[in-house]
Amino acid sequence: MPETGPQDTDAANYADVGSPRRTDEQRGNRRARLAVALLFVIMSMPIGGWAARVPEVRLQVGADDALWGLANTVPSIGNIIGLGTIVLLAGRVSNRLLAVIGSLLVLLTVSLMSLSTSFAAVVLGLTTWALVAHIMDIPMGALALEVQRRYGRPVMGSFDACFGAGTLIGGATGTLAAALGVRVWVQFAVMSGLLGLCMAATASWLPKDGDRRSGSLRMSLRRRFTRRMWPITAMAFLSGYVSESTILWNAIYVSDTMGAGSVAGGFSYTIAATAGTVTLLAVDRATARIGLLRTVRLSTLFAAMAFGVCLLISSPVAAIVGFVLLAIGMACVNPSVYTVAGNQQGLSPSEGVSMVEIGQMPGAAIVAPALIGTLSGLIGLRFALASIVIAVLLIGVLSRRVRYTDSKPGSLPSGRSD
Repeated sequence: MPETGPQDTDAANYADVGSPRRTDEQRGNRRARLAVALLFVIMSMPIGGWAARVPEVRLQVGADDALWGLANTVPSIGNIIGLGTIVLLAGRVSNRLLAVIGSLLVLLTVSLMSLSTSFAAVVLGLTTWALVAHIMDIPMGALALEVQRRYGRPVMGSFDACFGAGTLIGGATGTLAAALGVRVWVQFAVMSGLLGLCMAATASWLPKDGDRRSGSLRMSLRRRFTRRMWPITAMAFLSGYVSESTILWNAIYVSDTMGAGSVAGGFSYTIAATAGTVTLLAVDRATARIGLLRTVRLSTLFAAMAFGVCLLISSPVAAIVGFVLLAIGMACVNPSVYTVAGNQQGLSPSEGVSMVEIGQMPGAAIVAPALIGTLSGLIGLRFALASIVIAVLLIGVLSRRVRYTDSKPGSLPSGRSD
């Protein structure tokens, strides 16, 4: 039998590009990407829609500042329970099944919560929402990594862009609904119904995963807490801290500390969120060109320097520019952390992603509100926000200790070489 030379191989590969099998594979990959992108929209759109209607809901249930603060603190219980549940299930139950069930539970929960007329019902709804959201977030990340593996190039940034776009669309929809006098429950019923129909139509397009493992639960948990995972988990913690801190304090810093007023504060938050979402569209291309970890190091250095300089300038304009540049520089961190976590030797993608969630939750839900709030009372908000600069720099430093395999699902061509 004659050997196949390089030219014959190239010709065969070239002929295969347009073959029906290749075309079906490409169509399947596009459908899988679309279905996973919809999961990110389902997760984020209710968040934006709810944020836009909070003033109305708060008035409806008669909650003052103290009570409303309690309403947003108690759901941490749901975060802990939901995260603990999905960490146990990750790698043991199909990601596809968990993602579909979780998405439907999220849509059902927010619809029922929008009917609440009492403070207790709202708190219960927010707690349940936090719980069921965790049922879909780790499987959702693992499925995104599977799509990235199929494409053979970075695409995680596009999924985070879908999340950001969903938040902005939800916020715009909620604002418009409030302006038109549409009731909160009507808004969420329509939104959930439409997204639920889209989910039903695309659920079969979600990629099948080979993520499940056999073996004891104890071994599954022990396998995740390795020396190679600690820097990644720490990066996730710091990323959650930075993200939540900007959400909580951006508008307050611009409107109160810089004295620009509430309109400027709202504008600052909106334009920073938009800038971060738009930047995510370029993250995949930058990662493919210069390498994943190198992109993180350069971007975090830029973000820390830009935000730090703007903090030194006592001006509302400088404050707004600082938060915008911070959002641009941090855009690559989250998709990069998910990618390296999902490509750890000895771990399935969902097990790696679960470690990211374990790291992010305390940074965002516990440390960010408490630390900056405490520092603000002691030294002022302006100096308290310097902790964000430190956190961003630490992310860049920790990225130098990250190692990941380039032969796992969702890996990048650059692997460990960057």
